[in-house]
Amino acid sequence: MKSESATYTGFEFEVDGHPALAIINMDLKNADRQFYRYSVFVTVVPEQFNENGHPEGVEYDYLNEMEKSMISYLEEQTQTVHVGHTTLYRAREIIFYTKDREEVTGFLEHFLPATEREHDFEVEDDPEWKNVSAFYELI
Repeated sequence: MKSESATYTGFEFEVDGHPALAIINMDLKNADRQFYRYSVFVTVVPEQFNENGHPEGVEYDYLNEMEKSMISYLEEQTQTVHVGHTTLYRAREIIFYTKDREEVTGFLEHFLPATEREHDFEVEDDPEWKNVSAFYELI
């Protein structure tokens, strides 16, 4: 399930009174979720942002390229799928599900410091995809 051939959809929602955006891989709505049992949420804080806290211009492009680099490596080197991303107030959250918890953790521990952006990530056992179920209920 390569993201480059996937169909994504976008929608707006609100978090703590701020507008937010989600871009979600529709092809994963009926995926074999037991196989990709670990959720991976990567949060990156943009250096430049508009009044809604969303990245713009060069920063927007940089975050998209960073996400593409993560997708490329994780899809080629691990058993991982790209769910999508959300853009929240002063945060881009990139979402994956994986079978390879340790490999993904190792990659992110190496990759993220090189981005020179404030960041965090969390890998959690979620075989039923509860962490993203609200997104898939909307599409």
